[in-house]
Amino acid sequence: MQCERCGHANRAGNDYCEDCGAPLGLKCDSCQHVNGPSSRFCGRCGTALATGSVRPDAPSQRLLRSLSTKGGERKNLTLLFADIRNSTNLIDSLGDPELGMRRLEPVLDLMKEAVHRYDGIVNKIQGDGVMALFGAPPRPHEDHAVRGCLAALAMQDSVARLADPGMQIRVGLHTGEVVVQTVENTIYQTYDAAGANVHIANRMEQMADEGAILITRDTYVGARQFVEVSPLGMQTIRGISMPVEVFKLTGLLSAPASDVFRSGRRLTSMVNRTEQMAALEHELSRAVGGDGRVVGMVGDAGIGKSRLCFEFAENCRRKGIRVYEARVLAHGRATPFQPVLELLRDIFGIRVKEPIETSRRRVIDRFAEMAASEQELLVLLEFLGLADPEHPAPKLDPRALRLQLLDLVRTLVRARPGDTPAVVMIEDLHWIDAASEEFVETLVDAIVGTATLLVVNFRPGFTAPFMQRSHYRQIAIPPLPWSDSNELLREHFGRHPSLASLSSNVIERAQGNPFFIEELANTVVERGNVEGERGNYRLKHGVDAVPLPATVQAVVAARIDHLEDIAKQVLETAAVIGRLVAMSVLRPVAALPNDDLQNAIAQLRQAELLYALPPYDKGLLAFRHPLIQEVAYATQLRSRLTTLHATVAKAIEGFDWGKLDEFAGLLAYHYEAAGQPLEAVTHLQRAARWIGKTNSAEAMKSWKKVRALLQDQPPSEYVDRLRAMSSGQILNFGWREGMSAEEVKPYAEEAIKYARAADPVHEPILLGAYGRILAATAAADDYVNLVQDALKLTSGTGDVGRFATVNAMLSQAFFLSGRLAEALDAGQVAVAAIAEQGGFHNNVTLGLNPNQILGFDVEHWIRCLGTRILVRLGRFDEAERGIAEVLRAEPERFAAVVQFIPHFAMVEMGWSRGRPDLAKPHAARIAELAEQSGTPYLRVAALASAGLASGAAGDFKVAAAQLQEAIDFARSARAGLEFEARMLADLAEALYRAADHHAALQAVDEALMVARRRTDRVAELHATVLRGLIICALGSTSHDELDEIVGGAQNLLDVSGAVYFTPQLDQLRLHLERRR
Repeated sequence: MQCERCGHANRAGNDYCEDCGAPLGLKCDSCQHVNGPSSRFCGRCGTALATGSVRPDAPSQRLLRSLSTKGGERKNLTLLFADIRNSTNLIDSLGDPELGMRRLEPVLDLMKEAVHRYDGIVNKIQGDGVMALFGAPPRPHEDHAVRGCLAALAMQDSVARLADPGMQIRVGLHTGEVVVQTVENTIYQTYDAAGANVHIANRMEQMADEGAILITRDTYVGARQFVEVSPLGMQTIRGISMPVEVFKLTGLLSAPASDVFRSGRRLTSMVNRTEQMAALEHELSRAVGGDGRVVGMVGDAGIGKSRLCFEFAENCRRKGIRVYEARVLAHGRATPFQPVLELLRDIFGIRVKEPIETSRRRVIDRFAEMAASEQELLVLLEFLGLADPEHPAPKLDPRALRLQLLDLVRTLVRARPGDTPAVVMIEDLHWIDAASEEFVETLVDAIVGTATLLVVNFRPGFTAPFMQRSHYRQIAIPPLPWSDSNELLREHFGRHPSLASLSSNVIERAQGNPFFIEELANTVVERGNVEGERGNYRLKHGVDAVPLPATVQAVVAARIDHLEDIAKQVLETAAVIGRLVAMSVLRPVAALPNDDLQNAIAQLRQAELLYALPPYDKGLLAFRHPLIQEVAYATQLRSRLTTLHATVAKAIEGFDWGKLDEFAGLLAYHYEAAGQPLEAVTHLQRAARWIGKTNSAEAMKSWKKVRALLQDQPPSEYVDRLRAMSSGQILNFGWREGMSAEEVKPYAEEAIKYARAADPVHEPILLGAYGRILAATAAADDYVNLVQDALKLTSGTGDVGRFATVNAMLSQAFFLSGRLAEALDAGQVAVAAIAEQGGFHNNVTLGLNPNQILGFDVEHWIRCLGTRILVRLGRFDEAERGIAEVLRAEPERFAAVVQFIPHFAMVEMGWSRGRPDLAKPHAARIAELAEQSGTPYLRVAALASAGLASGAAGDFKVAAAQLQEAIDFARSARAGLEFEARMLADLAEALYRAADHHAALQAVDEALMVARRRTDRVAELHATVLRGLIICALGSTSHDELDEIVGGAQNLLDVSGAVYFTPQLDQLRLHLERRR
């Protein structure tokens, strides 16, 4: 009997539901008989049922109340429309509407009966037809597409049996997302579905011919393992923009589960199941030896139970062992003893669609080999639907028939020769009905002492008495680890680098579930996001998000919809909060009495939808699987989500921890989802500044998000300041992430435009940030010119903070352009200005000082930069003192992009002096900073410093290889290119010292070209001197040519002040002297 509260199918004879404990009916006070929940009189004694009898809360009424409270839900359902063809003409011909309805009523009853048989809901009766929903609460089912198809076939079959030519029906089905909601009428409240998908289902019915069933591709995908169809191609549907692929439903497929894999439609490599396969093989060896065994495989839906059974069965068949199969169907309760019938048909070799006489002969011939009576044969034929009308089975009462069939099962198991092994497989035992379960128990007992292995599989939570038998063993099938999930996904996608991010997203969402991995991968392919062929795809264009496949959603949604109302409400609320759910946030948002909330949490944990995280006293919960959260979130209406997100944000802000910068991104997410973009921007700025200290790539994403959120906001001084800030911060982080001058130009123009209009004091820093990117991808002199223009904007304004910051930028610009003395002077001006003001506390933009705008301490930055300037100036003692001073500061206070500078200065000093003891430890520290930050800019610095350290140790070939790697990475990542010419010159020097003079000459010529293009005088000086040394080593220079090189180098030295290279220039002069 089905429970009216939770929909659970209970064993016959139960008074109370096994799943929720509710009474299954109304108990009569006179005879104690339990009647149906809506009965008014006792079905056994006729007594009127007492008005005080406790009536269980009907699920339909609870559902209506719940939907009314929430405003509705989004559901992925299968919708069925059926009507009687030409019914209007028929009613008109009868002349009396009452006669017409009497004529139509038997057909309408058959339609409703078919819907109910497969646990659907008749939503509307429209005179000559019905609308039905499959998979909708209070009867949720993951196989709703299958049930809809079976109901449609049953309708047509039942109507055909009427043998009334005037009564022909047509049926249409479609599967898709709808909004289910309550509809208030004058005298009653009802339940309805709305959306374009309802229209498509209705159009399928209208397009169908008499006696036909049309289904869309969406329905076919959900039912294809069970149905036969004829494709009708793409069809245009009135009111729907895109054509719809349509099929004609023609019948049922009847095949064991293994045929799905044998056909190859879903066959991929089975990975990471060696341990489970070995356990099955071990149990098989025991069974073959005459020790009958039972193995139960337990795992979540989609984890690979059926695939493992298939591979094991194929192994057995290759060994000559007979395998018999049956699968319990979720919709099988509509057919009594469905798995038993399927198993017996496989044992006797009964084939689909063969004549009854042929099937009957197979059973008779096989039965002749068994020591069984004639009566048992007749009973078996009757049970299989193969009875001979001329030799009917004896009439037995239901109990006697059941006992005889159970005896027959025992006979079948023991009828084989004792040394002939066999494997019996029954899949999806969690769907089994009570009557069939008794047959399984009998089978378990019957195999003892035989060469039979019984393999069953089921989902967690299923229990049965046979699990206590001594010859039973259970095998758990865990999720795949990340590496195996990746291997499986590569069979679909291949290894193209463009798919790396998408693959990670699929693996993260699937959490080791092979079915989920394959369905998500198939969705990507079907949507046209990739091009190529299976195993060799590449991304065609960006993918915002891969929608959840309907097949996966159905599995997860059915679990959620079986929950009681309050538990489901709490799960949906938790889904809005996030993957991790703090009870401190859930309580105020759920707004439930504490007992109700705790009971709901207990139900959700028992259902393995949520679990508690240690330490358990912190009250932190997590979703068992990310797709549970995804489905629970997706079912809620946008209007409800908007309200909940705002409530969650307010709740978080009410806690002290919610005010910390590390949670600002979370608040921004909730406010954006609540439709409050300016609130979102306020918190997203904080999040971007916080993450920018350690991860510039994420910071830039956040600032781009800020900019995007502001696009639709009406202009105002505050909004324009925010726009200037967001675009300016994209400039600020762009040079670290390899943005080119071309890419950054629109951001720069936008930032400067809004700053001039709403925040002029911000403009100088924006100009400097733009120049910084020009230095990396264009010319360093462009950076100098822009910062000098910016400096003019700060003069005479009394804005000491901006003046100091722009001078710091000017110092860097001069350093990159190779004007070292001017760089040092500008830096000293900046430090003095900061000291005069006593730090950055005044003249703020949007409440931020320059340190906060740039994302690092400006004073510390300029002191660090000063150490590199001093090294290049050849003032090594001063540089060492400066390096020691800045390294004494607490490193965690400063951004990695600043921390690395004095370390790099020490590496350059060690390279110049041939001191590996100076270079090696500092190169190692830069590598640590690069690893921690993940910034491409620092990765370039780490590779380059490693090369210089190797050169300092005399390993010139290694140094050359490492420097080449640094250059290659800088070019591919487009990061650190402001030092490209200097790295090329260092590469040329390493090759020169390794005596690879031809390669050195090639590298130095490239260094000269890049240095001149980028106006880097330090690199040009280094390369010029090196070129002279290299051509001297090659013996291919004249006195005049060398004299010209020395003169050019001296001019560059005078301009740059790079005394660092004086020893090499002196060496070149010696070569010149020798040629006089």
